[in-house]
Amino acid sequence: MGEKTSDINKKFTLQVFRMTDDYEDLLEKGMEEVPEDTGTGERFELPVVDTRKEGSKTVITNFGKIADKINRDEDRFSKYLQNEGTAARVESGEMILNGELRRGNIQAKVKQFANEFVFCPECESPDTKIIKEKGIEILKCQACGARNPL
Repeated sequence: MGEKTSDINKKFTLQVFRMTDDYEDLLEKGMEEVPEDTGTGERFELPVVDTRKEGSKTVITNFGKIADKINRDEDRFSKYLQNEGTAARVESGEMILNGELRRGNIQAKVKQFANEFVFCPECESPDTKIIKEKGIEILKCQACGARNPL
C-alpha cells in the first residue's frame, strides 16, 4: 500500500510540474504579444488644442471636439477660455479668439478648465456631470459618487 501511495504522489508531483511549465510557457507567450508602447496608462487623455492664425485672430479648430471629449457645454467652455479678457465667438465647432494667442497658453487654459470642471477632486475620474441643486452647481462624480460645489 505504501508503494501505491508513493507512485500516486510521484505522478501528482509530475503533473503539477507540467502544469507549472505550461503556465510559464503561456505567460511568456502572452508577454511577447503585448505591445511595448501601450500609451500613458491613462484611460482618458485631454485632447491637444489645434490652432491656426487668421490675421490678428487665433482659431481653435477642434474646439467642438474638445468640448465633446470633456463632455461639457460649449457655452461654459468658451466663456472660461474667454476669461483671459479677449473677445471670441464659436462657429461650426471652431472658436475664433480676437488676438494672437499661443497654443501652449490655450492648452494650459483647457487643462485648467478640466481640472476645475471635469476631473473629480476625490478620485480624479473624468466621469463627472455638472448638476444644479437648490440653485447651486455641483460636480457629481459618476465613478465614486463624490459631490463638490463649483
